[in-house]
Formats: sequence, C-alpha cells, structure tokens
Amino acid sequence: MAFTWTKVLSDCLLALGDPLAATWSRTATIWPWVQEAVLTIPILRPMIDDHTNAASTIIYSYQAPVDFREVITVEYPIGVQPPTYLSRKNRLDESFWNSNDFYDIDHDYTAGTGWFIWVSGGIAASAHIKMQYLANHSTTIVDDSTATWTVPDVYENIVISYVIAKAYRERLSAYMITPTAHTSTILQLTDMVKKAEDHYLGLSQRALQRLTDSRITPNVAADKFDRVY
Repeated sequence: MAFTWTKVLSDCLLALGDPLAATWSRTATIWPWVQEAVLTIPILRPMIDDHTNAASTIIYSYQAPVDFREVITVEYPIGVQPPTYLSRKNRLDESFWNSNDFYDIDHDYTAGTGWFIWVSGGIAASAHIKMQYLANHSTTIVDDSTATWTVPDVYENIVISYVIAKAYRERLSAYMITPTAHTSTILQLTDMVKKAEDHYLGLSQRALQRLTDSRITPNVAADKFDRVY
C-alpha cells in the first residue's frame, strides 16, 4: 500500500529530530521541500496516454500530458497485432513528412510550456494514438490519512535525505548572516551540508543502478543480442 502524505511529512520531521515542527514548519517549510524532492526524484512513473482525435479532420500534432517527461513508445494505428510503433525522427528533416512511420516531440512554443507530439502521417478523425511515457510524480499534497503519493514507498529515503539536506543548508544560511555565529559552528554545519547532499546523490544513483541491474535476472548471462541464458 502506498504511503500517505501525512506519513511522509511526519517521517521527514522525525528524521530531523523535530517531530512537533518547532523548528521547521510542517506546511510552510517541509511541505514545499517534499514537493521539490518528488519533482527531482530520478525514478519516474510509467504511464499510458490514449489520445483521441476529437476533430472532424486529420491532425498532425497534439499536446502531450502535463506530467510528460520522456517518451517510451508511440503506437499508431492502435489495435494491430503485432503493434505498430512509430520511429522518432526530427520533424525538421525533409524526409519526415514523406512517410507515415515517424513521430517527434518538441516544445509547445505557443504556450511556452509543455510538449507537442508530431505525427508524420497524421491522426485520422476520431482515431486513437497511444503513447507510453515516463511521467513526473504527483506533487498535490493533501496532509491527511487517506491521500497517497505516487512515488514507490521504497524510495521514501531519497525524499527524506533531500529534505534533510535542504534543512541543513537552511540552518547554515541562517548562521552565515548572524554576526555572533562562531566559526566552528559554521564549519560544522558546512560539513553536515556536504555530507547530507552527498548522501542524497548516493541514494539516487544507487536507485538508478538497481533499475539497470534488474533488467537481467541474477545468476544468468546475456549475449550481445540480449538473449538470456
């Protein structure tokens, strides 16, 4: 079962030794830091966007979902066995529009934010196009006992380590502008900030490495064609 936002926020405060939020406000400080951590976590969530062309004519582009980060596959037309996947190609290439086999992803230059999916052969009226993609995790935090997050629970330690690093840096900044702060205290906090940030980076890198390793079953070998023995 996925963790609730209440548990995640409480776990962050417990890790900081501030369970009652006497030093760091639960809503004004920890809450935004957790949102930042979730946005920057390197483990994205796989999603499917089944888009329907609601227009009465063929279209050649449509807006990607707001949580889009990376494309995995684009299938069109759908419902074909084996599936028909489009190949990615730069839409500015002269040969892009000479075939029905390509797609491209580019910025939404009109809105200034978001992404557009371009399809070389177009999408027929009322037709579906399916995209598998990697998405941001939801950062809509509801601090109650029912609202859950989309980050796999096993990666909660990455979020907590990010919040700890932010908290230490905030304390260091506060001491740096205090005229009476002792140099030794500043040096200790500087070292704590570095260690906390290194710890966060280490956890993130190990999590990504585990994803890579998990593609191959332990105690087996794979040849250059990715055939497993």
